[in-house]
Amino acid sequence: MSEPNSFFKGIIKSVFSVFLTQTKISKIERLTKDFVLIELTGRKLKESKWIPGGKVQVDVGNLTYRTFTPIHVDKVEGKLSFICYQHHNGPASKWINDLKVGDPCEVFGPRDSLDFSNLEGDAILFGDETSFGIAKVLQDKVEKESHIFFELTSADAAKKALDPLGVTGQRMIERSPDGSHLPKLSQEIVDRISQTPDAKVFLTGRASSIQQVRNYLKNSGIPTNKLKVRVYWADGKVGLD
Repeated sequence: MSEPNSFFKGIIKSVFSVFLTQTKISKIERLTKDFVLIELTGRKLKESKWIPGGKVQVDVGNLTYRTFTPIHVDKVEGKLSFICYQHHNGPASKWINDLKVGDPCEVFGPRDSLDFSNLEGDAILFGDETSFGIAKVLQDKVEKESHIFFELTSADAAKKALDPLGVTGQRMIERSPDGSHLPKLSQEIVDRISQTPDAKVFLTGRASSIQQVRNYLKNSGIPTNKLKVRVYWADGKVGLD
């Protein structure tokens, strides 16, 4: 990092330090080659106002923040845990690889994103590997039944990560090079909505996939105001929700 960039980042960090929560890494559990469960501990987490489905932004080095979904917040002990997916060699992947128990960690949040605190009835979730955390929270909080649809690079690898989290009953379909898996999965979501018309519907994960699924649902007569969308990543972009 150049000296001017370092200087300006230092100023920004000083200004926003009042909003940051100081924590330490208290647990690192590698579920698979690509999925890691991380636990943070910090006194200020005891005062956090976490809404299930919310997000936390973690400084993965040099004021570079990445967003994760807390799967558990213990306000009594001051602990927060989330699952990370290492899908490229960016700053977050390097941070995870270098991480050790006891390392300091600055976080922004927890903050609002999706809200699962008062879910009634069934819920439907579309996502991918970056949606495992939100799927865990949804399944824990939904009043009736959660119906989870994943597009994945490897269903076997995903299952090895989801089983320890207790996420069950999900529909997995592996990505096809031509994208033909998405219309198939979208039709299955439409069929599920027809069986549970009052279910809440959440679309998460990759921007382009969400757009295709959303368009398919719209063309199938599903009102767009019925859908809650959270884009977790997009090709060529970083730092999304």
